[in-house]
Amino acid sequence: MPAASSALALRAARTAASAVACALLALPAAADEPRAARGPVLVLAASPGADRLDARAVDLVAAHIRPLGIRLQIVRSGASRPALQRLLPDARALADAWDARGVLWVDAGSRGELALYVVERDGHQIYGRRIPVVPGQTATALESLANIAGAVAEELREGHVAALTEVKVAASEAGAAAPPEPAAAPAPGAPLAAPVGPLAAPGAPLAAPAAPPSPRPPVAPPGTLSAPVRLPAVAVLAGYTGANFSSEAPWQSAAAIRASWAPVDRAVLGLGYELMPATTIGDEQFGFELARHPVTTTGQIRLRLPLGLDLQLGARASVDIVQRVPQGGAPPPARQPQAAPPAPPPLPWKGDDTPPPYHPPWPPPPYPRWPPPPMTWPRMAPQELPPLETQTDVLVSVAPIAELGYPITERLRLKAMLGVDFLLTQPDGSVHPSLELQPHPVRVVAGLGLELGLALPEPPAAAGVVTP
Repeated sequence: MPAASSALALRAARTAASAVACALLALPAAADEPRAARGPVLVLAASPGADRLDARAVDLVAAHIRPLGIRLQIVRSGASRPALQRLLPDARALADAWDARGVLWVDAGSRGELALYVVERDGHQIYGRRIPVVPGQTATALESLANIAGAVAEELREGHVAALTEVKVAASEAGAAAPPEPAAAPAPGAPLAAPVGPLAAPGAPLAAPAAPPSPRPPVAPPGTLSAPVRLPAVAVLAGYTGANFSSEAPWQSAAAIRASWAPVDRAVLGLGYELMPATTIGDEQFGFELARHPVTTTGQIRLRLPLGLDLQLGARASVDIVQRVPQGGAPPPARQPQAAPPAPPPLPWKGDDTPPPYHPPWPPPPYPRWPPPPMTWPRMAPQELPPLETQTDVLVSVAPIAELGYPITERLRLKAMLGVDFLLTQPDGSVHPSLELQPHPVRVVAGLGLELGLALPEPPAAAGVVTP
């Protein structure tokens, strides 16, 4: 037993001596190894995002990079949208402070997309890629970001980034440069896009984000169609209207007023009134005064023409209140005199002579006696005339019309109207003869006026159309 114990002790001493010798031999090699290989190779920074999207992105990127044997130093930024002008110097300072090969910046502060920016140590260029986040596919966008970050980390370990897009940053701009347009979610290992957020040295507070630039008005690209100018939805027209009314009044003029409303761009409804002066028909003794009060309604379809013109085709209905007022000097109605009986023929005797005896012929003649006795003379009834008083009639008519509009200014248009009016009702004919009126069954209507359109909010432009 003592011999066996001595052998075991000798073996243990030899093993310990070998371990110490190996450790001493490894010290010079460790001293010659570069300092950068022992420290963190990459710095991973992130800006805050909604729903802890930045934390999920950092965890997934770290899970893809660490299995590659690359050591990470994670730095979190308090700014959601850092300025790209400060990204390059801050990233280089951060790489120097942590003795890292480069800096990866994850930007989750932009709504609807993720961005990854990469800066090499002592580099003079920012590389990046933007990844759109489709609603309901956030996990897919995070996985794409992590795959891209893993590929970039391998390139940084080898010394140079070759597969990412360069981000152009104007040094003179005050605000952050606009990142490149988002592309479809890239496959693993595809190039990346541009970030947002300043980097700071370990333990130092990050700079506040620069104010975003003021938005510029959209510019229509070449070949883009412009949305047509919307015609006024509410308008008021004032002008002249004339028509041939009857043989007694060959042409009557009126001042027309109309309000119109377009529920849609192609349909127009209108309501108007024509202010018409009274017209004297006949003379002061046998005549009357004609007064009209037409109220019109219109319904039209509006068509666009070149040069800003518009054509309205439709119909007009008119309700015309017509008054016939007798003149003050007209005589009152009178009875016609009764017809006088015919005078009897002269008798055959003269003076006081005794008439000869009369002996009727026998047989009596077949013809009547002449002259007939007075009791058989015809009596004529007096002719009754209607009273001479004011007559009021309501005339209804319809007319197809066409209107042509020409723009004078943005809101003022010149309107010309032409139509044919068909009379549906006639005035009362059982009146005094001095009040007779026969309007034409078909009349020509014409008008000219100025239409003032009221400004209304325009509808949103359709996709692919730029509003001027």
